[in-house]
Amino acid sequence: MKKVIHNLSLRIFIQVIILFALFSCKNTTIVGPAESYLPVETTSAISELPVTIEVDIATLEHALNDNMKGLLYQGENLSGRDLSVKIWKAEDFSFFVFNNEITYKLPLKVWSRFGWSTRDIGINLGDRYEAQGVISLVYKTAISFDKEWNLIPKTRSAGYQWLVKPTVKAAGISIPVTPVADIAISFFEKSINGQIDKILSEQVNLRQHVSRAWEELQKPLLISDTNNIWLKISPSGLIMTPLITKGGRLILSMALSGMVESFVGAFPPEKESTPLPELKFVERAPGEFNINISADVTYDKITEIAKKELFGINYHQDGKIYRVEDLALYSSQGRAVLALQLAGSYKGKIFLTGRIVHNSETNSLEIADPDFDINTKNTLLKSAEWLLHGKILRMIKPLLNYPLESDLAYALDEANKMLNGYVVTPGISLSGKLDTLSVIGINMVPGAVRVEANLKGNIKVRLGEI
Repeated sequence: MKKVIHNLSLRIFIQVIILFALFSCKNTTIVGPAESYLPVETTSAISELPVTIEVDIATLEHALNDNMKGLLYQGENLSGRDLSVKIWKAEDFSFFVFNNEITYKLPLKVWSRFGWSTRDIGINLGDRYEAQGVISLVYKTAISFDKEWNLIPKTRSAGYQWLVKPTVKAAGISIPVTPVADIAISFFEKSINGQIDKILSEQVNLRQHVSRAWEELQKPLLISDTNNIWLKISPSGLIMTPLITKGGRLILSMALSGMVESFVGAFPPEKESTPLPELKFVERAPGEFNINISADVTYDKITEIAKKELFGINYHQDGKIYRVEDLALYSSQGRAVLALQLAGSYKGKIFLTGRIVHNSETNSLEIADPDFDINTKNTLLKSAEWLLHGKILRMIKPLLNYPLESDLAYALDEANKMLNGYVVTPGISLSGKLDTLSVIGINMVPGAVRVEANLKGNIKVRLGEI
């Protein structure tokens, strides 16, 4: 009886050992690569940011008319002659501006008093006479700026036309005296040139506007409080391009060059601002504005597509059957790690590694060169060598593909919404549109693949009107 019990116990013990061995074979535990991430920073983009200031030509015209009223000039004994003159504005001056040159028409009323004599038909005529006339003077002002951003106007005469010629009547004879008035006008022109230049210099204070914008644009700009995205511009230079006129405006076009960075999260540290540089002129249009931004594609979104294709399907290999019940993606020292939970002839996790890359032809993320992790290889050699024959790699690689088209289009659209019409501070705003996006880098961060993209377009700074 004792022998029977002993034999039964032995058989049960052996069966338990066999079952344990079988269970151990099917539920292999593999330690995957440790999850870790390399430090990632969004690279700065060297950019040119067009800066425009518009000068309302009508405002200049009003300023000139408001500052030049009433008696504009009075002179006595001009050029040592018995000649006095007074000049008033006959009506408002009018402007015409083409690029960096302003043309004025100045209607003036001229009064002169002079001593004059002549011999006519044997009669000696001589006395002091008064004459009045109306003249239209034409002036041109060339606009430039010095290296300290100060307006340097240079006004010159471009001729005149008598609208009403001055004449006097002596002994019933009408005598033209325009030569006398011409002498008076030549003295007036010396005075009016200086008056025009002074008014324009005071009206167009470019340095004040540019200095304010230079300081404000160096401060971090919160362009999205929803996503906590900051824009940081570190300018290195500022140039001016040729002046142009458009639709009643004098356009002062500049280009701010420097590094443009984007930050996500906390307020980026402010650096000591650089002083406004000297003005430099170039004969070219500003280059494109460009900025590097980051967009995160979560691991869950990437694996979601593969799960739809993999789950619920039995795969056959070397007489064995297995299926994928779960999968997860993470990083180990910058390399992508895919953890697959298998069931069937093999139960347990296996780990594949590869490189997350951007396929420019398909505009998608994919895992290049997937292979079994070294620990997985060593374990499968002992317990399930048939899995190493490569079928699972060929089967899963096409499914590890995530299209970026919609994500990048969304990022471009959001960037345009953030930047276009953005008010830096009252009187300083951003406008324009980004129209080109290209992927320049792929990095793995906790929870997501970070796609670094470069956006280009015609974003510019508008400083309003002077």
